[in-house]
Amino acid sequence: MFYTYKEIIERYKNDYQVKKALERNEIKKIKPGLYSDGDVLFDLPELFLKRDDTVLTLQSAFQFHGVTDYIPEYTYVATPRNAYPINLPEVKQIFMSKKYHLVGVESKIIDKVQVRVYDLERSLIELIRYEKKLSFEEYHHTIRKFREKKDILNFNKLMTYAKHFRSYMKIIRVVQNSIM
Repeated sequence: MFYTYKEIIERYKNDYQVKKALERNEIKKIKPGLYSDGDVLFDLPELFLKRDDTVLTLQSAFQFHGVTDYIPEYTYVATPRNAYPINLPEVKQIFMSKKYHLVGVESKIIDKVQVRVYDLERSLIELIRYEKKLSFEEYHHTIRKFREKKDILNFNKLMTYAKHFRSYMKIIRVVQNSIM
């Protein structure tokens, strides 16, 4: 499990005890401000521990919700436009306006770390909005998978979310023609 510096201090009470725990190999220092008490596989949780403005989106959210069989090359995260860049080669950062960055965000626990991800309805909107950024095959494959999940999609929530975006009419048209 990953811990921030604040969490490790709460657990060990002071820096001296943290250093002793490091010497005894109870914990490992991953990088400044980030510790782990287990085997370290650099992965998604580190990003969400360090940054509270990140949200899983696009192919990463599609995979999380089970609407694609494609394994993404990168972890796709959305952040506000004014956020600091994420300089990790395995992460693709998408900057978006603050007014709809947090629309449809839900928290899930992955590897004992709280991760923010767009819910199923917002993920469908992201698919429609970023259609041109995906390959033709991947886009249509994912649309078909969303169609299979139409019974669990909340269309009222979907329409409420869609009203936040300039591409509202396109979203409505695609949902009516491809999902329903």
